[in-house]
Amino acid sequence: MTATFTLPPDAHPVMQQGLTYWRAAKPGEDLLPGRQHIDPLGMPALLPYAWLLEVHPPEGAIGIPRFRFRLVGSHVDLGFDGPATGSWLHDMEPGFDTVSGRSRSFVDAATNAQISHRRGPPRFNMNADAAELERLMLPLASNGHNVDMLLGFTVFYDGIGSVLRSNL
Repeated sequence: MTATFTLPPDAHPVMQQGLTYWRAAKPGEDLLPGRQHIDPLGMPALLPYAWLLEVHPPEGAIGIPRFRFRLVGSHVDLGFDGPATGSWLHDMEPGFDTVSGRSRSFVDAATNAQISHRRGPPRFNMNADAAELERLMLPLASNGHNVDMLLGFTVFYDGIGSVLRSNL
């Protein structure tokens, strides 16, 4: 799946650059890159749009992998209406504890190493200030095979299709 994945031609340049960076970070043809292969200094223009999610096993009443934000870029925090680093996705978003339309791509990325891209209206309550978003999610595996983190890039748009900007 990861070798044949292509973005739509009109994908935001952040998505194109993020996918190119991830592919260049792969340590081998049949291996996924791990967090150790991702150097923030190698993608400074992408950092405001980047996020890293740790993947943890299901626990208690949460029947899907649990996701904890390890890094969240400033543009992503803007779309989240505040800092998210260190937060658990299931705590931030009510109902994100079972496989649903909102969690499916995260679960597929974590359990099947699938890349996903989506552009459309936000599905999360925490993204209420954005009219639209574009997201690319890429699997990371420290051993090259078992996904333990997700690298993502998100661009939020306002009601007229411009990239969301801070009011400050």
